[in-house]
Amino acid sequence: MYRRTAIATSRRISSRKQSTSAGGIWSNFKDRSTSLQLKNESIKQGLFQKLDPNKGPASLPTYEQRLEYHSPLEIDETFSMAYKVLEEEAESKYESIRALQKQINESNQKEEDIQSLKDQLDKELVSAEINNPEVLYNVEFNDAEKIDKSQPVYRHLLKQKWESYDLMLLMQRLEQFHVIPDTLPTLVPKADVKIKFTHNTNPEFNHWVEPGQFLPASVVSQPPTIRIQEFDRVEGENNFYSVLLVNPDTPNLDTNSYITTLHYGLYNVPLNNVDNTIDVSKLIKIGPKITFKEYLPLTPEKNAPSQRACLWVFRQSGKIDKNNIVDNYEKDFDIRAFAEEKGLTAVGAHVWRQKYDRSVPAVRKQYGLGQGRVYYKERTHDPVNL
Repeated sequence: MYRRTAIATSRRISSRKQSTSAGGIWSNFKDRSTSLQLKNESIKQGLFQKLDPNKGPASLPTYEQRLEYHSPLEIDETFSMAYKVLEEEAESKYESIRALQKQINESNQKEEDIQSLKDQLDKELVSAEINNPEVLYNVEFNDAEKIDKSQPVYRHLLKQKWESYDLMLLMQRLEQFHVIPDTLPTLVPKADVKIKFTHNTNPEFNHWVEPGQFLPASVVSQPPTIRIQEFDRVEGENNFYSVLLVNPDTPNLDTNSYITTLHYGLYNVPLNNVDNTIDVSKLIKIGPKITFKEYLPLTPEKNAPSQRACLWVFRQSGKIDKNNIVDNYEKDFDIRAFAEEKGLTAVGAHVWRQKYDRSVPAVRKQYGLGQGRVYYKERTHDPVNL
């Protein structure tokens, strides 16, 4: 009891905060998006106002942690002074931002000049908000799916988080499993590509798929939800993407080797920074307009080696004419020639792996693929026994 009283007393002494957010640019949402502020009022009050000594900071998850917490000496005064200095710097940057916005709105600007001004504007917006504690808290502790991707500072911070782990993991898996160069020669990633199979109710398989993960055939029996997060500014209605899912491990008995099979083909998919997901609702709405190869799950045959499902995302140089898309891709699919012919630029990729499992026969039956082959392990004169 004495210990709790001492902690509460210490907290009262060290938590006499002034309202650092009143009246400055970071508390003004007339010209700024409200998504740049903290929505949780308890956490916001703990950041800017005096803490309730009996409750502690709301940002800590448990009561015990909140009870044990006490601020370092002079931290409130230091925070207040630093906040004021950084907010004043942000105010000066917003003067440049307003001037840039005025230039962009002028009707006599050329398109390339406008794009250059928008790029400069984004840099200024990032610089003005990069030290805002509310923005930093939102990125660090909120679900990335709920963050407003229309704001340049959020895209900038999310890109930093992506580059610190997810990007390195993706490139390691693409090279480890020889997706590069077996499908495309290389990749300079520009977008974070995530996939999940939302038809699954099993919590083991209804999350975002880690690159290179092994998945059963039943889990991938329906088209995946694909999220394509661009970090550069993408706006308007004329930004189109293509998505290709290929399997470079389809056995070819004639040559005792492998061919590449196209399992899913989308084109002219309209996406931007905010509307960046290809899911069931989008496919129901515009699926026939953007699908040139219906989804066909990988169904590895018994005793065959594991297969790689390689998903590539391309940025299109323009809208692709439907008449230029050939309907028959049942033979060996040359993804490199297709990308070059259609003027596609790879901006992201993903991969998962599959091997024969007990759900394969049911999935093959669902798609009318027949029973499939069995590859025997006995060594004979012929490469494969049927």
